[in-house]
Amino acid sequence: MMFKFFRELLNAAREGVTDAKEELTLQSEQKKKEDEGSLVTDVNILRDIPYEEQFGNALGAPFRVIVFGDWFTVFGSAGDDGNYPIHLYQFGNYAKIDQYRSDFIKLLKRDFAITDMESCFEVLTSYFTLLGIDRTGTALEGKSAHIDTAIWDISKPGVNAFAVAVTSYIVTSATDVGYLSKPIALTILKNLSLYAKKHFSDWLLFSDHFLEGENQVGLNSKIGKSYLKRYIGYLKQKKGSPWNNVEWRLGNQSGILLHVAWRFQRKRYRHIEEFEKEVNLYQKDTLENRYRWNPNQIVVEHSEIEVCYLVWIRSMEDLKENEYLLDDEADAFCDDNVDNGYYQVELCARLKSSNGRYFTALDLLYQLEEQLSEKELGDHIFFEGLDAIEKDEEGIPMFYLSCGS
Repeated sequence: MMFKFFRELLNAAREGVTDAKEELTLQSEQKKKEDEGSLVTDVNILRDIPYEEQFGNALGAPFRVIVFGDWFTVFGSAGDDGNYPIHLYQFGNYAKIDQYRSDFIKLLKRDFAITDMESCFEVLTSYFTLLGIDRTGTALEGKSAHIDTAIWDISKPGVNAFAVAVTSYIVTSATDVGYLSKPIALTILKNLSLYAKKHFSDWLLFSDHFLEGENQVGLNSKIGKSYLKRYIGYLKQKKGSPWNNVEWRLGNQSGILLHVAWRFQRKRYRHIEEFEKEVNLYQKDTLENRYRWNPNQIVVEHSEIEVCYLVWIRSMEDLKENEYLLDDEADAFCDDNVDNGYYQVELCARLKSSNGRYFTALDLLYQLEEQLSEKELGDHIFFEGLDAIEKDEEGIPMFYLSCGS
């Protein structure tokens, strides 16, 4: 299972965007696509596509966007035109599917040795086995296959996210060429989506782990990695990207303090009582009659938790003793990730309850305030709750801190 098409397509994209005449041709192609319905300008049209299809398809968007090339032609030097490529939301029945069917047939055969339904089942089973995803109730139930774990080492950071994206891409492209029926594909994607939601809390976290996983698996050259990172940037930023329109619903996963209003102010409080007084006032002023703050509510029935968050720091010296860096240090502090001397990184912190038994709402929010008091959050200073991720290797609950602007 090689997966070579990155290099070829990314290099082709590079050549295309460096040629002004080619760009004019691409603009003409864009108009053609709009006329033929492959792009839409009204997001409401996408509402007819079931959520499960949109989410499952979006997991493999990094690969589909490369095959279709829309993000370099439509969203290239001309900027964001606000179009929504339907094939990033829908699969199996979309405009221009016939034009790309031969490409998918070739890529599936070359990269995965997939030529029919059975060979597709075999490859999908190997990825489900790698990820430990339940195959009960799917067309993969009862089948067995394995993948080279020397390359796909699931214990390495991000490899699971990368494998999820690959699996989604195989399912959707195999459906596009007719190897899988739509109902079979949707059932497989349902289990894949449940796995993704269990291990990641949003598209941002998924995309960051995806890039780390690609780096661990090592399928691309330096140039290929650069262009893949750019495509991921488009998926994170562009108005028409499914990652900005398809909600990451956590399903049965729980979140805490979701209805608490607060603004991180980089302020040091003399004691928790002073902090509580200010939080109470902020709740009443902000939520008025929707005020639901209960400082003594037990929100985590564990004495220790880990909380992960996105911040801007200047160096490793900005980390506290209870914090660690999620990203590779070399990647986190590279020149591409710096802005006015600050680097955007993901950190995790181990927090311990003040009573040694459980966390109350006040105790947890106060510790978060202290944890972030010396960190730069940019304009994302408004607390939006903690989403449950999973338990770490020691069985300690993990949460991801959501902040808005």
